Amino acid sequence: GGFLMAAAEAMTLLRVALRDLQTAQLLEAAPGPESSWGFHIQQAIEKALKAWIIARNRQAPCIHDLSDLMRILADLGQEVAPYSELALFTVFAVQLRYDDEPDALNLDRRAWHVRVEALVDHVAKIVGSLP
Repeated sequence: GGFLMAAAEAMTLLRVALRDLQTAQLLEAAPGPESSWGFHIQQAIEKALKAWIIARNRQAPCIHDLSDLMRILADLGQEVAPYSELALFTVFAVQLRYDDEPDALNLDRRAWHVRVEALVDHVAKIVGSLP
């Protein structure tokens, strides 16, 4: 029933998160605007967090605020502290998408890719252990 469906949904979200991360990684090699790169990173984080929420048998809310998603996971007893810094990418979800010339944060793309990969790997283990 519902649990198997949740597992499949979590798996799908995780696959899309990985695709977003891979797109961001292409923008490391061929640097496009930081806002485009940051948007894909934000999407990868958002989908990974939502997959994690679904894997814990909760409905993922239709929100883009990464801090809020982490708060939901923390309330579910999940260890989100190692990923809390990723919440800064919420800025790319809203403001930067509609801002003509956003001020670059000059983030180290490679360093952030490593952190997002760690999150995706963590969620993949959780999703992979579902029945």
